[in-house]
This record gives sequence, C-alpha cells and structure tokens, in this order.
Amino acid sequence: MTDIPVTERLKALRVRAGVSMAEAAKALGKKTASGYQHYEDSERFTKQYLPRQIMEPLAALFANRGEPPVQAIEMWRLGGYDRIPEQDTVIVDYPVVPRTTLVPVYAAAQGGEGHLIIDFHPIDEVTPPEDIARVRGAYGILIVGESMVPAYRPGDIAWVNPHKPPERDTDVVLYHVPPNGEAEAIIKMLIGFSPREWKLRQYQPPKDFTESTADWTVCHRIVGKKNVR
Repeated sequence: MTDIPVTERLKALRVRAGVSMAEAAKALGKKTASGYQHYEDSERFTKQYLPRQIMEPLAALFANRGEPPVQAIEMWRLGGYDRIPEQDTVIVDYPVVPRTTLVPVYAAAQGGEGHLIIDFHPIDEVTPPEDIARVRGAYGILIVGESMVPAYRPGDIAWVNPHKPPERDTDVVLYHVPPNGEAEAIIKMLIGFSPREWKLRQYQPPKDFTESTADWTVCHRIVGKKNVR
C-alpha cells in the first residue's frame, strides 16, 4: 500500500491526463473549480480513499488521456478497488439534473388602458420550451385582452425569461415594481428605449407610444408563447 496521500495521487493523474480543475469540477456537477479543488488538498481531504460517487465520474473523465494514457484501474485504486467493478454493480448517487422541469403560470386580469393586473400565485405549472426549462425564475403569463392580437390571443401563454436584458423589436412585460403577490403590468413590443423612456407598440388598435422608465422600472423579456389554438 502506498504512503502517498490519495490527494497527491489524484493530482498526479489529473495533471498526467491534461485535465483542468474546472473540467474535473464539471464532471462532478460543480459550477467552479473550487468544488473539486479540496480533493487535492491533503489538509482538507484526509480520508484514505476517494468516495465512490467522486471517483467514478473522474475515472470516466481521466481514462485513456495523457502520456502514458491514464488507465481506468489507476483511478479505481484511488477508491480502494483492486479491480474495475462490473458495470451492473456501479452505484451512482451524485445529483442528476432533470432534463425538463415545470414553471409556474400566472393569471392576468384586464386593467385600464390596456394594463394587466397579474396575480403572482400560480394557477398551473407546465412544461416550458427547452430554452427556459432551467432558467431560474422563468414563468408564464396567461394572456387576457386583445391589444396584442395577432401576436398573442386571449388564452395564450407568454413565456418570460426575467434575466434577459431589454432588446429592441422584442416583446416585453413591464412592471411598476418588482413582481410580488400582485402587480400592474403591460405587455407590448419594445421598439426602442433610452434611460428615460420605453418606446412601445401595440397592435389593437395600432399604436406606438412611450412610457417613462421611472414609472415602469422592471422589464422582463418574453421569449416565446404557447398557442391556445
């Protein structure tokens, strides 16, 4: 049995394989290199062997890379194994990111002058388009009113990515204040903007107009829709 700490043996194999700490962290489902780094620090990781859920994805990442190529068995020995386990005995218990998720859909009621009152208590949770399936805070709005027909009809769902910045010639939802509980909103096409005003367009009746950014402080991008028909 070697007296070299498992942390040093792991580092030597990673360097030999030409794998960065960031790549290793990604294989473990970590966002930054720091999520992996402590496994190479003998003062922070003091166990004799690597946990199986850590060693297994690293074995798959390092194997057959480098000069001479790292052998899979070299990685498995870091976990205390003297042979590569049979495939059907492998237990993977590290987190698995689901392929899709559900996002909340909020109801809207008509207010004055084409405004909406949106109740931020979900009326449903549905599967969104793939491009917002993992966006934190993504949501849908159930459309009422006809000011944006034919782009949006009553009963359609507008998909919203609250993190995308304003962009000309895109559809947006504007709020007086950050959405919380219940909020007044308008859904329009953004045809231009400046630090002082939003330049907006609606379709029914056709009209271009401006609103103050001081009054409508929050702008969320609409990135798609689900047709009611």
